[in-house]
Amino acid sequence: MRNPFKTQPSIPFLFFISGISGLIYETVWFRMLIRVFGTTLEATSTVLAVFMGGLALGAVLAGKKADGLKNPLKIYAGLELLVAFSALAATFLMAGLPAFIAPLLPEGGTAGAAAAVPLIRLLVSGAVLLIPTVLMGATLPLLVSHLSKGVEDSGGKISRLYALNTLGAVLGVLASGYILLGHVGEKGTAVIAAVLNLLIALRIFALAPADRQPRAAALAQNPEAAGGYRRMLIIMGISGFTALALEVLWARALIITIGNSVYAFSAMLGVYLLGIALGSLYAETRAENTSDPLPALARCQAAIAALALAGLAAFYLIGRNTIAPKYIYSPITQASDIFSLFGWALLIIFPVTLLMGFFFPVAAQAGVRASGRVGSIGPLYGANTLGTILGSLATGFILIPQLGTKFSFIITALLAALTGVFLAGLAGEAEKKRFTPWLAASALLAIGAFALPDPVFNIINRRLEVNMPGMLAYYHEDRAGAVSVVFSNGGRTKSLFINGFSVSGNGAAGKLMSHFPLIFQKDPKEMFIIGLGAANTLHSGVVEGVHVTVAELIASVRAAGPLFLKDWDALAAAGKFTVRLNDGRNELLRSRKQYDAIVVDVTPPIYSSGAVNLYSRDFFKLARAKLTKTGVFSIWIPKPCFESDYFMMLKSLKEVFPYVNVWNFPNMPGFLALASNEELDFGAKLLEERIKRGNVRLELPGMSAGFINGTRFMNTAQVEGLAEPYPAVTDDKPYTEFPLARFMAFSPMWY
Repeated sequence: MRNPFKTQPSIPFLFFISGISGLIYETVWFRMLIRVFGTTLEATSTVLAVFMGGLALGAVLAGKKADGLKNPLKIYAGLELLVAFSALAATFLMAGLPAFIAPLLPEGGTAGAAAAVPLIRLLVSGAVLLIPTVLMGATLPLLVSHLSKGVEDSGGKISRLYALNTLGAVLGVLASGYILLGHVGEKGTAVIAAVLNLLIALRIFALAPADRQPRAAALAQNPEAAGGYRRMLIIMGISGFTALALEVLWARALIITIGNSVYAFSAMLGVYLLGIALGSLYAETRAENTSDPLPALARCQAAIAALALAGLAAFYLIGRNTIAPKYIYSPITQASDIFSLFGWALLIIFPVTLLMGFFFPVAAQAGVRASGRVGSIGPLYGANTLGTILGSLATGFILIPQLGTKFSFIITALLAALTGVFLAGLAGEAEKKRFTPWLAASALLAIGAFALPDPVFNIINRRLEVNMPGMLAYYHEDRAGAVSVVFSNGGRTKSLFINGFSVSGNGAAGKLMSHFPLIFQKDPKEMFIIGLGAANTLHSGVVEGVHVTVAELIASVRAAGPLFLKDWDALAAAGKFTVRLNDGRNELLRSRKQYDAIVVDVTPPIYSSGAVNLYSRDFFKLARAKLTKTGVFSIWIPKPCFESDYFMMLKSLKEVFPYVNVWNFPNMPGFLALASNEELDFGAKLLEERIKRGNVRLELPGMSAGFINGTRFMNTAQVEGLAEPYPAVTDDKPYTEFPLARFMAFSPMWY
């Protein structure tokens, strides 16, 4: 009987499986590194740069050696084996990185800290990720070298491998985002990816691939060919820049129509990668059978520019109709909403990424031919990857903050069109003339886009006009989000919106979550608040006489603070409060202070991407460590949420704090939970004294000991008993961020 393991494996199929594991790792590591860097745009851009930088380095190093290897397939198998072990090691190391880095970080609030903190995090995280990402980046040049007989037939191999690896990436991002992370957790998901790497390695080792005759070093190039290769390196870098710039811009724009859940980002990234994969498959025939690919590449870049601008117009025209009330809170309220997320991505993103997928392998083959070496695919891939890093960083740090989303789209599209002009020029004078209509089409669409009303502002403003009529008192789009403040009911109601979604207002909820933890303490001095919102919670802390430190992600929310708090400038000048622009968990982690109260009021819904980082048992442990002995932790659990979410979070709280009490206030959109190290004293006389001491009735005239005792929903024993059947929410198992199974089961949400 023939041994099936001795038959020739489909190497491209194995690379497809490698693509699955690669995107699973990226998804898991991205989540874990956000807890190291924080959830700011700067943090996410830096995380991407760390990951992509390792891939680029690996591709360049492997590309230089690939042609001279006797058995690149066996080395590839060894790399997959090393990826499995090093990636697992990196995953488990990153779980402990926040605690490891915290003592190394200077406390926030100084210029030195602002410069030192990102550098320390970058160096430590980069060291952890360097080995697995370099190994992953080295795989493509090795496989192209193994499969190709020479330079002339390498184009089809590049296209096929790139396409199948990217198709695997589609499956990896969807599987991890929709299924694995929500059911087996971060570490379990990484283990599954490592198993895939091991299977690839074992399958190839079982074949025992034979050695080959190493390829001779490339002959010295003539100056013209060498110049062509260098030009293709530059073009690959620019195309990578525009590809990632557009991805960042699409993510920024589409958040106002598809929300910021894990499912929304997974759908968008999945469609992005699917377009690239299918475009690469189509490029397989063109890469080898076209003697001069430059005209096709030039027109491809012009078409990318045109379709990106057309997609911006379509986004504006269709997005103006997203005025249903659910868009003020969340686009996801039922299972069908989750799957409808793909529609937006298919309409806006897919046509452009088809062309991107076609461009890469055809351009790579042109570069390989110019160099005369199959291994030059490594530097070409590396240049493209370095371009993606620069595109991500430039868009997040420069374009969006300085120009806004609309003009950043236009600039990026024009860059693609100019790349087409450059390619057409390389193809000769005749092609430059034939390219003129393509350039004209891009230019006309750019002019039309200039005349187009700002899509982000107009979609948000129309939605607010329909659902929250009033006066738009403030609007600003910065690199972290588009912030709106609306005054209604004659200015009595003030509401804060981020990316068109309701975040906070000047109601009583913020005052309650601030006053309650202070009322139960003898002499509180320091309060830490995560989320500025409408500044209610901050002001209540100041009224109580404590110093308040607020961690706020978005600069525009801080800028809007005086609209909600009339004496903002005077209180700030008097040192009554401090607002630090940082991720709340991250800021608390590096703080050296002990606080009498820590208050958490994050943007609903609870399944927003990253929200679980403030509802997990791991965060509650951090908060407890930062509290004084008599300190109280206050957290708002917003509605709607599933009953299981509510009890999973209470279970997590009870596993950390010995005492947990819950309040349900009339006509309030959520529950307030207080957790403490010592049992709270509910004596009426003491509570009345504390209410007077803290001037609570200045803000809450109806506050009394009777109100506090009468609205208590659950005591510690009830919390422990009712939450006992449910699992705890942890960083590793972020159940509340993945409600798809509960939506599919048609479980009712609490409203």
